[in-house]
Amino acid sequence: MLNNTLVVRDTNCPPSCKLCVEACGQRSGECSEPVIEKIDLPEVNYHSVLTCNQCSRAECLDVCPTGALSRTEAGPVVLDAGRCVGCSICNLVCPYGGIYPRQSEHKSQKCDQCGGDAACAKACPHNILTFEKAAGVADKLGEDLLSPGLPYCAGCGMELLDRQTLQVLGKDIVLFGAPSCNVLSSKAKVPYYGTLMTQVPSSATGVARYFKHIGKETICVGIIGDGATADLGFGALSGAAERGERILYICYDNEAYMNTGIQRSSTTPFGSWTNTTQVGARGRGRQGMPKNVPLLMAYHNIEYVATATLAYPEDYVRKLLKAKEAVKRGMAYIHVLTPCPTGWKFATEKVVEVTKAAVETNYFPLWEAENGVIRFTHEVKKPAPIRDFTRLMKRFAHLTNEELDQIQEHVDRSYAQLKRVTTCT
Repeated sequence: MLNNTLVVRDTNCPPSCKLCVEACGQRSGECSEPVIEKIDLPEVNYHSVLTCNQCSRAECLDVCPTGALSRTEAGPVVLDAGRCVGCSICNLVCPYGGIYPRQSEHKSQKCDQCGGDAACAKACPHNILTFEKAAGVADKLGEDLLSPGLPYCAGCGMELLDRQTLQVLGKDIVLFGAPSCNVLSSKAKVPYYGTLMTQVPSSATGVARYFKHIGKETICVGIIGDGATADLGFGALSGAAERGERILYICYDNEAYMNTGIQRSSTTPFGSWTNTTQVGARGRGRQGMPKNVPLLMAYHNIEYVATATLAYPEDYVRKLLKAKEAVKRGMAYIHVLTPCPTGWKFATEKVVEVTKAAVETNYFPLWEAENGVIRFTHEVKKPAPIRDFTRLMKRFAHLTNEELDQIQEHVDRSYAQLKRVTTCT
């Protein structure tokens, strides 16, 4: 179930700022005591806020003996003060400290997201606390067309990407795939066409032309890795784009050949460790800067091009819907950053956090190109330093400050280039 969620960004708040706590205390309702807490630990340079996580499997719900806690249709767990007897068992079992004793009387209290209009998030001027609504995504998702129990590595974001993609596109598609981490031949409830690594664009072209010939609008969709896209298969992809073939090509970019042993690809970033860009006496990771494949595809002037990530599902769903319409006229291409916990060396529960940091540092800007016009779909007002992204994984752990500065310069230069393009068009 997708729920509205308060999201706390993994970035320090200003130590003196308590605007969210003050806003919570002034919210409408029967209780005016804050249910969000500012955490300041200067000895370890940690400043953040603590609030209810609205767990999908909330233990507080299971232990409440009076039924005072319940989940609303909109998703959040709420507390009925009239039925609360103040036993505090919910306080004890919450592993995140998200339920508080009410100081003025013998009862508990917790965040109810202000009924879907969280006052604390509106009060945060630093974009650290935000309120993300699920309706924009949930309303667009159809039948789940992917089987459970998929054989991805722990923490891999591919299942989320595949499942969401198929739920949005529906059954009237033919799925194309190449040898990779993401072979869906027996796992999807839609036709699947497996090809060699270089042949997805040409094979999809033939099938798409057949559907056009018989007057069907069935969409040919490829969900292909960065190796087959940026390196081995780029010639075929460029040719299909130049011809304006009616195929939807989705590149999941984990920035290396992960399925065959974590070898460098054209999208591997500067300094990154891989098994073919080792770190040691002679090597400092990948040298040179990565290929900007989505921008190259935009320069083909195809019907639709976009970048997307797992951390902004509403943005991805909206772009899928645009691509679904655009492919009726010609080629559509979406480039999705899909971090790999194994190859990037980060904790398996961090995939969305890593992806969000990539956007918030401008390492991976979100944009789209329609009718020759490129525009940002999520412009970061105050980009975080690239170190907020690189520190989340070990593939950059060997880099010196000077080398990290080189990545920062490349990120700044690439973003400035993209900004100029959006201004020109």
